[in-house]
Amino acid sequence: MIGKFKFGSPFIVLNIESNDIEVMLDTGFNGEVILPEKIIKKLNLKQIGFSDYITASGEVRLTKVHIAKIKFFDEEKEAAVLSTLADISLAGMELFHECKIAIERHKDFLEVTKSAKP
Repeated sequence: MIGKFKFGSPFIVLNIESNDIEVMLDTGFNGEVILPEKIIKKLNLKQIGFSDYITASGEVRLTKVHIAKIKFFDEEKEAAVLSTLADISLAGMELFHECKIAIERHKDFLEVTKSAKP
């Protein structure tokens, strides 16, 4: 999976519910995915609960949790999707725990590969 840098931040495209959605790779987010509420509504995702999370500014927020099918490499998996009122989509480290991430911002290089199983 090859990404790119926009505004100095790393972005990749995830296929969520058969829709390609550009998400920022956020190493500070330990969940799977955060999507704006308007995208969640468009995808008609099923809400499965609520969760607290801490924003980059340190605020604690309560948000809705939804479930979505994500095509990740050649596999389809279910992922927890948190909602946000912001206009940015994020992919967190829980989604990439079996991946190798190579980032070289000065070369505009971002690559995510699936780790080989031991």
